[in-house]
Amino acid sequence: MMMLRRNVTSVCALVLTASALAGCSTAKAAEGSEEIALASGADRQQMLEEGAADEGKLMWYTTTIPDQLANPLAEAFEEKYPFADVEIYRANSTDVASKVIKEYQAGSHFVDVVDGTGTATMLESTDAIQPFTSPELDAYPDSAKDPEGFSAPQLMYFMAVAYNTDMVSPDDVPQTYEDLLDPKWKGRMSWSTSPTSGGPLFLGNLMEAWGEDRAMDYFDDLAAQQMQNVDASGRAVLDRVISGQVPIGVQLFNDQIVDAASKGAPVDWAPLNPVTAQYSRVALAKYPPHPHTAMLFLDFILSEEGQEIIRDGNGIPAHPEVDALTPELKPEQGGFEAQFTDPEQVMKQTNEWADLYEEMFM
Repeated sequence: MMMLRRNVTSVCALVLTASALAGCSTAKAAEGSEEIALASGADRQQMLEEGAADEGKLMWYTTTIPDQLANPLAEAFEEKYPFADVEIYRANSTDVASKVIKEYQAGSHFVDVVDGTGTATMLESTDAIQPFTSPELDAYPDSAKDPEGFSAPQLMYFMAVAYNTDMVSPDDVPQTYEDLLDPKWKGRMSWSTSPTSGGPLFLGNLMEAWGEDRAMDYFDDLAAQQMQNVDASGRAVLDRVISGQVPIGVQLFNDQIVDAASKGAPVDWAPLNPVTAQYSRVALAKYPPHPHTAMLFLDFILSEEGQEIIRDGNGIPAHPEVDALTPELKPEQGGFEAQFTDPEQVMKQTNEWADLYEEMFM
């Protein structure tokens, strides 16, 4: 657990250092990138295509899974715009942000487009991304948009309970957070220690939803259930459920559960209201080497065409008109209440939630 705490602290320290240095770099943005990022009007598309044809390349730092999402999106974009060659660097949200921050501190500007659940928030605070606009955003609800325009919704994640269908009868499937307190589940539930998606975020979600007093009373009772902590990703916890090591996994991605079930695994999911929800958001680098191509790519990701590729890769599209492959994965069709996390709040309170998690559950 101390490794978890050190990882969180090191990222925050890097962000603080970069924030202090923001504005000190003598490097200049690609000429006119601000105008390109905020361009509108009838000639916008032609301007972007002509500029992108001269650039011929795009550098995308992404958190999406290559085979499922990143490669199909890149290939479809290259087919739509044959003059564009997309290069991909893939890592988790924290590592993507760290890579950009370190490059910018060194005066190196390689990246055009970034994404992730908390990436944009970390990079906005270090002056490493810039506002942009896209006509595709008109289709999205205001609640999904960044009022300052630094990022846009790319896809969604919803956390749920996973249960082994060979070990949990339909009548025993947890339907509420209080159901996790049933004595029959003592010592038989597992979750990830990940500060950005596992147990600590579970605590933060309920602190926000219920208030501190009610949440802390509940955490006391849940701690008595002897949760099994897994120092790995949520996917590793899901694998434990599938293999029968535990009957129940908590705070797991509902799309991963459904994907596993579609391949024959004895697993299903249940939402606990309010469901922890997160947007993976896409953003434009402050100093993009290929700004025209970057804007075409952002348009493409946000379009119904791009969102359908996300859907076909088993992602949950952020576009309100594009259903998931399993429509019930979205709250409107699934009939569950989603509470979207505030990335800025998560960044500020991750250490606090990690400390609470360590104190009560480790």
